[in-house]
Amino acid sequence: MHYLLELNLSLLIKSMLAVAFKMLIGNRASFLGGVFGVFLATLLISQQSAIFLGLVSRSYRMVTDISLPNIWVIDPSTQGEGAIRTMPVEYLDVVRSTQGIEWAVPINLMDIPIAMESGVFKMAQLYGLDDATLVGAPSVMVEGNVGDLHREDGVIIDYNSAKGSLARTLPDGSVVPITIGDTFEINNHRAVVVGIAKINPGFFPQPIMFTSNSQFEKFTSVKRIAFIAAKTREGADVNNVLNRINSFLKFDGLTSDQFKRKIAEYFLKTGILINFGLSVGLGLIIGFSITGQIFYILTLQNISYYALMKALGGNQKMILKMILLQAVLVGVIGYVLGTATTLLWGYAIKNTALAFLFPWQLLVFTAIVAFIICIFTAVLSIRNVLHADPKMLMGN
Repeated sequence: MHYLLELNLSLLIKSMLAVAFKMLIGNRASFLGGVFGVFLATLLISQQSAIFLGLVSRSYRMVTDISLPNIWVIDPSTQGEGAIRTMPVEYLDVVRSTQGIEWAVPINLMDIPIAMESGVFKMAQLYGLDDATLVGAPSVMVEGNVGDLHREDGVIIDYNSAKGSLARTLPDGSVVPITIGDTFEINNHRAVVVGIAKINPGFFPQPIMFTSNSQFEKFTSVKRIAFIAAKTREGADVNNVLNRINSFLKFDGLTSDQFKRKIAEYFLKTGILINFGLSVGLGLIIGFSITGQIFYILTLQNISYYALMKALGGNQKMILKMILLQAVLVGVIGYVLGTATTLLWGYAIKNTALAFLFPWQLLVFTAIVAFIICIFTAVLSIRNVLHADPKMLMGN
């Protein structure tokens, strides 16, 4: 007899989780409402975070795209593409003569006005590359080749600008992209398109162009250096080389990762982190308020069933598992739907001017947020169930 009671109790306990699942999906409106709350929170948090990370990565696009050097030498006042203090040309010889350096090349950058034959006037980013090596030139050419930058007045234009902001619109409304051989003015100097390249978009939406340093000096009348990109010799200790470079008070030698961090920190000072942080905070508020309230109401609607289970021998531990199962199920479905929607949106805007970056760390972060929402909603419900008197509830 005692064995039969234990067996019946075991079967009851095992069936309680199935009952919890049926209780959850039985109230379809509350179930879908809870899922929607987690979905909306996950979508807002993951999407806004992915846009933010995409914008941050664009701020140091130059360092990412130019992967050959492992050391960057800048003026200590330089913060990135948006805040450059140029250096005298003689600094290049000092870096090249530093022990442990295999090669060092100048890379120039300036925002400069351009005027197309169609009458379009824009401010563009113009890069000046070392004449001998062309280190820093685009690696993916759609038309032409990098070596054509040695031609007089030659420039390479990024693909998105060539077919977009710099394209010519005909009277019938059709758009004619820039092609090789087209000419325009850079700071009142003639320039010839010798190539179209695909590059990672920058933070600012202006056209991006590349030319040789000799042509850069002609276009800008500037004979100074914005950045020095260098490569250490094989086997050389990078930190020792940086210490030698930084022994000159007017130098700031950085590894590629350090330079990215410096640019990102300057970028974050603009206040953009606060703006996106507010969006993430809004997602949290939505998740906690919608899901918490709906799940709380769902528990109150089913509290008589919980009372019955307690009267039949269900202990608090098992009821706790039932409520946690319901909360986790709602959270997992909402999280999967929200994350999938964000990833689909990111795929849809791929190769556009919109920024998007979704690393695995963001996947973990949104999962943790969804888990916290689940725990929060479960705690709200558990307090009412565990402190309820089964006799009073059944009597009602």
